[in-house]
Amino acid sequence: MGTEQIIDDLLDLNILKESTLFYIESDKNIINESLNFFQKYFKNVIISNDENNIFELFSANQKKIDIILFDLDFEKSVICVSKIRELTTLPLILTTKQLDFKTLEKVIHYRIADYIIKPIKYNTTIKILNNILVERYNIKLIKQQKKELEIYKDILDKENLISETDLKGNIIYANDIFCEVSGYTKEELIGQPHNIVRHPDNSSKIFENIWETIQSGNVWKGKIKNKAKDGSSYYIKSTIFPIFDEEGNIKKYVASRFLITQDEEEKQTLKRYILQQKSQKVRTEQEIEQKYQDLLKEALESKDKKISSFVSELQKEIKILRGRINDDKGRILNLEHKLKDSENNAEKAHDDFLEKISKLRTTTRISYEKYEKFKKLNDNLKEKLLKAQESIKVYQEYIDEYRHKIDDLNDVIKSYEDDKKKAEAAKK
Repeated sequence: MGTEQIIDDLLDLNILKESTLFYIESDKNIINESLNFFQKYFKNVIISNDENNIFELFSANQKKIDIILFDLDFEKSVICVSKIRELTTLPLILTTKQLDFKTLEKVIHYRIADYIIKPIKYNTTIKILNNILVERYNIKLIKQQKKELEIYKDILDKENLISETDLKGNIIYANDIFCEVSGYTKEELIGQPHNIVRHPDNSSKIFENIWETIQSGNVWKGKIKNKAKDGSSYYIKSTIFPIFDEEGNIKKYVASRFLITQDEEEKQTLKRYILQQKSQKVRTEQEIEQKYQDLLKEALESKDKKISSFVSELQKEIKILRGRINDDKGRILNLEHKLKDSENNAEKAHDDFLEKISKLRTTTRISYEKYEKFKKLNDNLKEKLLKAQESIKVYQEYIDEYRHKIDDLNDVIKSYEDDKKKAEAAKK
């Protein structure tokens, strides 16, 4: 890893890339040399080389400037620093060729963030600028968060019942709504144990669970019934949490609550109504059941002719139905015999089918064995054929070789004959 990469890893590049540097330098050569370096890290670099236009440039860009790098080697540098400080509280870093203690004594009370001796070592300079900007960013962030917390606290304070207790559970703070609902003044509450508003209807296990939870550093949430100074009851939904000091130790407890008395009263009313309706339903069902039993008993004891006639007709119908049932029994018995014959036939057909399947399996097995023998014979034939083809190929190579030799001999014979003819022709 190169030196430049190591430096980059030590910087908060996100903060630098969102920052603007106001660079005031008397030496143009240094400006030309350092501009590319600073532009690599900063979102924007505003440069001034002239004492006369410093404040004009600053006024035009004051809202976007985040840090100032100022050269003390200007003729009127001390005056410029004092004017800059009148205009802004931005971090101010000084550069100088020589460490002039007299000059430093004059400017030091203008809240100088740091100073750098020339020639500027860029890696050191960028780390100094980065550290100052990160610190400034963190301070701004803390202020912003503090402001937001104050807003949230104000909202909670206006809407919820807020109280704070020490580690023993004694009240050290109570807001106006808490006092209004409980009926106590702040003077009556401060220093008292928080159980001053505890309602006896609550189980002691609830408060054991609360203390166990918050003393462990966790948040407790739940519903509690409280008692006001005049003895009236009110219901609250509570969130109780510990506040820690810088070393991580619990220093106090804060409780935020909102009233749910109306909801609870409506729930209790609804529960009572439901119970009443259930009781009424049970009574009504009992009355209906009793009336039914009475009517039934009356009907059974009655000797009314209509009932007798109805019973007589009913007996006739029963007799007819019994006859039909006997006829149906005969038909059912006949159908059962037919079903049994059908089952026997189906069983026989099934046995015949199984026998055919067995024979087919035997035939298939024999055919498979014959196929395996044929396959084995065919594989042997293929192997012999391959060997024969290899032999033919070898013989073919021999034949080609002999053909080449014959061709060579023919060429020799032809050459010899040609030479002979030429010799004979020369003799003539």
